[in-house]
Amino acid sequence: MEQIVECLIAGGPQHGLVRRQLWDPHYPAPPVLASGDGAVCAAAARRPTGAGSNRFLLVHPRATGSQILAMMSMLCAQAMVNISLRC
Repeated sequence: MEQIVECLIAGGPQHGLVRRQLWDPHYPAPPVLASGDGAVCAAAARRPTGAGSNRFLLVHPRATGSQILAMMSMLCAQAMVNISLRC
């Protein structure tokens, strides 16, 4: 069954964008995205965010280390907010 996942994008023209898209968790490959400049952003990390929900970090091929680290910290910060809201 497909689910809506959130994808944070690191690098490229869509850096910092959070995009929601359909993804089938039974499909063996993680989601990918074609960026505005035509490059393919591939999943570098996945964070489960609850029952039947996931958040992915998609990385542009020309993303810098600081851009990737910034989006990874955003991914972790959002997970911490979700945990504190459940308590």
